[in-house]
Amino acid sequence: MPASRAAANACCCKAALAWYAPLAGQIRICNQPMTGKAYRSFRAAGVAYVPAGRLEEGLIPGLDLTEHIVLTEESAPFFINWGSARRQVGERIKQFSIVGRPETHVDALSGGNQQRALLALLPPSLRLVLLEHPTRGLDLESMRWIWNLLLDRRRQGTAIMFASSDLDEIMERSDRILVFSGGKVTEALASQETSVTQLAELIGGKGL
Repeated sequence: MPASRAAANACCCKAALAWYAPLAGQIRICNQPMTGKAYRSFRAAGVAYVPAGRLEEGLIPGLDLTEHIVLTEESAPFFINWGSARRQVGERIKQFSIVGRPETHVDALSGGNQQRALLALLPPSLRLVLLEHPTRGLDLESMRWIWNLLLDRRRQGTAIMFASSDLDEIMERSDRILVFSGGKVTEALASQETSVTQLAELIGGKGL
């Protein structure tokens, strides 16, 4: 297990997507066995992943917003209709309040706008969204906007699972909490019945 908490969070999310082979247990989505399957199988099952590394893993530096939208199309035609793609990106830019244009390269966007772009690339109907540090390094306005969007998805029936090192965010935004420490995991804790002090002690390995 990596030493840093951020790396451990990444391991948790990626293990849930079968990016790492589990030593024991199974991964199931709506009772469908998913252990060992490729990420495209998870996408087909309605699961999407938003990594902490926006440019390192989530977006492609050097490509613009339009090119990203084209790459996410699952049934793209052999010849790309760039005019249609730019119109579609324009609609996403308005919908997700991205400060940019269809031809803006993703590495020229601010951190908050890169996160909005990542969320704009997700399919509209999902069963589960996995996120690492969904608001790390963002200003308060972007943090509130992103959580409003995620909570709206939850109201539409999408389950949200996120990893964060921000204890306040965990306490405020979670229904249930799992703590991983020293190769062990707690039972699911109800956030309304858990204190920040108790959470910090569990993270440090006390009581596990």
